[in-house]
Amino acid sequence: LPALPTTMVREYVGAGQAGHRMTRVLAVLQAEPERQWRAREIAELLGDVTLVTTYRQLARWTERGLIRRIRTGRYAAAAPARTAALRPQPKR
Repeated sequence: LPALPTTMVREYVGAGQAGHRMTRVLAVLQAEPERQWRAREIAELLGDVTLVTTYRQLARWTERGLIRRIRTGRYAAAAPARTAALRPQPKR
């Protein structure tokens, strides 16, 4: 297995903004939506974070509904949001 970084490169973005790291992970997961990615594979792709930091970030993104946790250490793209069918509103 390739060695992972022992330190991480900090990435600060303002509140409510998507960081470059999150954008990269979402793009990878959405490119293969049926695949179950291991946290270590994601950390290797990022190349600038430790495995512990990767787990922490994946947990946050799962809580926010950006990705799905399939089981311990396995993640996938979040299911596309379902849009409600537009129904005409009754006139009052």
